Amino acid sequence: MNRFEGKKNKQIAGELGLSIRTVETQMSKALKILREALADYLPLLLLTTTVLL
Repeated sequence: MNRFEGKKNKQIAGELGLSIRTVETQMSKALKILREALADYLPLLLLTTTVLL
């Protein structure tokens, strides 16, 4: 909701009936999982970007 719909944590919390802190915590956990899952692709992305420039 934050990334795709541009909603703030307060809006998300209100819509889902959660505390703002819960939204923040879950967002942090999700981003950590994504960073870890995509870490292996960072060198490839950097190499591709460098080659294209």
